[in-house]
Amino acid sequence: MNKKKTIILHPPLRTKYAYEKLKCCKYCQSYTVLNEEKCTVCGKSGLRPVLEKARHKAKRTQYNDLLLTLFLTLLAILFSQTFQLMAISAGAGVLLLGLLYFVQRQALDSRISIELSKLFQRERGQITAGLIRNLETAAALEEEGRSYEMMREVAVIVHNDHIRKLQIMLLQSFVLRKDMELELEPLLLDDFDPELAAYIGELAKIKRELIKDKTFQYVIKYEQQILAMENGKDILAGVAGATIRLKRYVLAYSGFIARYARRLSKDRFLRLYRMLAESPGLDWGELSAETARVYEEKYQWDADFQQIKPRSTII
Repeated sequence: MNKKKTIILHPPLRTKYAYEKLKCCKYCQSYTVLNEEKCTVCGKSGLRPVLEKARHKAKRTQYNDLLLTLFLTLLAILFSQTFQLMAISAGAGVLLLGLLYFVQRQALDSRISIELSKLFQRERGQITAGLIRNLETAAALEEEGRSYEMMREVAVIVHNDHIRKLQIMLLQSFVLRKDMELELEPLLLDDFDPELAAYIGELAKIKRELIKDKTFQYVIKYEQQILAMENGKDILAGVAGATIRLKRYVLAYSGFIARYARRLSKDRFLRLYRMLAESPGLDWGELSAETARVYEEKYQWDADFQQIKPRSTII
C-alpha cells in the first residue's frame, strides 16, 4: 500500500461562469484553462481571457456598423442635388449615427454574449484540443498537488467521468484534512467506483457538510457494492452519520440510517436520539424502533442520554 502524501491544495479562482477561466493566445490561437503566464504552444505572453476576445469582436462589429452608417451618410451628401438636400442628409446622418451609438452602448453586453456563443461553436475543436493539452500537462506533473489543481481547473469546463476518476485517484493519494479545499458533488460518477466510495468515507470523517442529497443517493444506489468493500460498513455508517446534520435528511433517508444506526458513533447517535425525541409526531418509519433498540442495548444508563426527555413513548 502506497503511503499517502501530505500536500497543500490552493483554493481555486472563483468565477461567476466557467468559461471565464478559459484563455486564448492572441498569437497562435491556442486555448488553455490553466493559470499560465505564457502560452505553452508558442511560448509568447499573449494569453487573454476568452471574454475579452469576444468583447473585442463585439466592439469591432459595432465599429464597422458605425463606419457603414457614416459611409452611407457621405454618399447621401455626395449625391444630393441641392444644398438643402445636403444639409438634410448630413443632419439625418448625424442623428442616425448618434442614435446608433447610443443603442450599441446599451446592447454591448448582449452583443458580447452573441459573439461568445459564435466563438464556442466556431472554435470548438481548438478549445477541445487546448483542454486535452492541459489535461496531459497535469497528468505528466510529478507534483501531485499541482497536478490535481490543474485537473480541477479543466474539470470546470470539461465534465466527464475520466477526469473525475483521475481527480479521485489523486485525492486518495493525499492525507485529507478539514482545512483543505475539497469538493464532492462535482466528482460523483455515473457508475460505482471503490475509490470514490473510499473518498466519501474519508469526507464523512472530516468534512461531512460536503455530503448532500446527490451523494446520499449515490451511496444508497451502490450500497451492496460498498458493503462488499473491506471497510464498507464503516463507510456506510459514516454516511449515515452525515445525514443527521439536518432533520430533512433523516426523514428522507430514515430507512438507510436505520440499517446502520447500531454502528453510529456516540455523538451522532445522541444527535439522532435527540432529534427523534423532540419530534415524535413525524413519520420516522422503521428508524424509531431501531433507535429505541440501540438506546436500550447501548445507552440506556448513559448520563448524556438521561438528560433528554422524550415527548412520547416511541423511544
